[in-house]
Amino acid sequence: MEITRDTQPTGWKALHELNLNFTGRESESEHFYRCWQHSLCRTCLAETECSWCPFTWACVPNSYPVPLLAPAYDEQICPHWAERWELRSQPLGCQVSTITSLTTIVTIVSTLAVVAILHLAFLIIRWVLRRKTAGRWKFWRRKSTPEQAAEEEPLLSERHDVAHTDP
Repeated sequence: MEITRDTQPTGWKALHELNLNFTGRESESEHFYRCWQHSLCRTCLAETECSWCPFTWACVPNSYPVPLLAPAYDEQICPHWAERWELRSQPLGCQVSTITSLTTIVTIVSTLAVVAILHLAFLIIRWVLRRKTAGRWKFWRRKSTPEQAAEEEPLLSERHDVAHTDP
């Protein structure tokens, strides 16, 4: 009976994983060939530290801490210079490129900044107007003239001293 990786006892699997942790890191060429052998985006992104260049259909090594920003660090991350910002990487998948992600992030942040600035400007203008008009209303009192006072009286008097005549 042949012991394969899948049929190994759990102790062997644990020992094998422990051994992998203490072995040397793969070389750049091993990393390159591990990524380069994939010809589909889905399988490419399933590999660790690999990204997909869609125009050339190439799976390339990408060991940057933030794989999405790899084109900012390395101009030649993809085989063709024009597809550098079209790089697909984890965790966003095959349908979202670097440029799409960055455009979305910049749009959302700038929209929030504009809304915050407009809100702040509104609050400042309201504060200035209240402060500017507060002094006028404190000392200014409306004094009614006799003509205005008569005009504001009700048309039907509620006084009962008016003589009523019965028919």
